[in-house]
Amino acid sequence: MLAIMRKDLRMLAVGMRGVVFLLAVILTGCSDLKAIFSPAPPPSTSPPPSTSPPPSTSPPLPPPAPPVRKAPAPPPPVLSPEVGREDEDRLKREASGRIQKAEEMIRQVDQKKLAKEQQETFATIQSFLGKAKEALSAQDFPRASNLADKAAVLAEDLVRTLR
Repeated sequence: MLAIMRKDLRMLAVGMRGVVFLLAVILTGCSDLKAIFSPAPPPSTSPPPSTSPPPSTSPPLPPPAPPVRKAPAPPPPVLSPEVGREDEDRLKREASGRIQKAEEMIRQVDQKKLAKEQQETFATIQSFLGKAKEALSAQDFPRASNLADKAAVLAEDLVRTLR
């Protein structure tokens, strides 16, 4: 019985070696396998190579030409849907009205009494209003209307939570 157990243990040990070997191959990759099982090369006793370039017999090269400066690229076009003249006027009026409405609402707010989250909302409203005004100046009326609408909705929510 003891002999059978020893034989089983030897087979288990051989199997474990195979598992360890396969695990080493998988984890390190085949290219590193040779480095794992080969002995390390003896340390080099030669002096380190010189860092100065070898003497050159060719004539010196002319200095490089100065870099050519290109004109700055034009700003990318604003991507917004095309709208007709009537829609443009309507969007401009709506955006201006919403900007004015949001500004009136946030004028009522005492910033010193706001909680941290409310201060962040207040800052977001101001950011939307600034961007909406920029879009109006750039005559990007759909974007201005969208930003003004976001600012107005946030301002309404902020004022409602403060009551």
